[in-house]
Amino acid sequence: MNQANTKQVPAWLSLSTLAAVVTLTRPSNANGVLVETLTLRAPVVREVRAADKASNGDEEQRELMLFAGLAEVGVKDLESLKLTDYRRVQAAYSHLVPETDYTDVMPSWLSVTTDQAVVTLTCPSEINGVSVDKLPLRSPTVGDVRAANRDAAGDAEQRELVLFASLAGAPIADLEGLKLVDFNRLQAGYFRMDQDDGI
Repeated sequence: MNQANTKQVPAWLSLSTLAAVVTLTRPSNANGVLVETLTLRAPVVREVRAADKASNGDEEQRELMLFAGLAEVGVKDLESLKLTDYRRVQAAYSHLVPETDYTDVMPSWLSVTTDQAVVTLTCPSEINGVSVDKLPLRSPTVGDVRAANRDAAGDAEQRELVLFASLAGAPIADLEGLKLVDFNRLQAGYFRMDQDDGI
């Protein structure tokens, strides 16, 4: 499929653009209380980057730390979940942040010209002190890319943030506050502008 994975939502999962509520197969302990559901907030870029850094390359630990933060529970609470319920949490996350492939079909939330890409966000976000539901990226120059490479000092994620901040005319901190799914949309918009496909 060429657009975001449109997965069927199971009966035990309730979704919105801001959160996913997972109904557990049995009550489990969360912050000292027995709960029947866990709610995961949609992640923002800053949270994902923090989990990346804190886990020191351990993918399992990264995922546990990220999910614990999004559910506002302890890592030990997640480790004590029945494996079936942890799989439900993983599935909920994949619904909140679907994998994307926009290489062949232009998504309805993206408008691209030779000068800019305009991304419609899944929910309003604060950019430069103003709540916006669309974020334009101007077309990059060689100088933009070189400056981002220089400023990022070899950190690929930081390079992308620096570059996108420059192209959007926004502070890096504002982009780190975007929902991850919206940052993925910015990446898709940038990819479209970066390719010479006769736009």
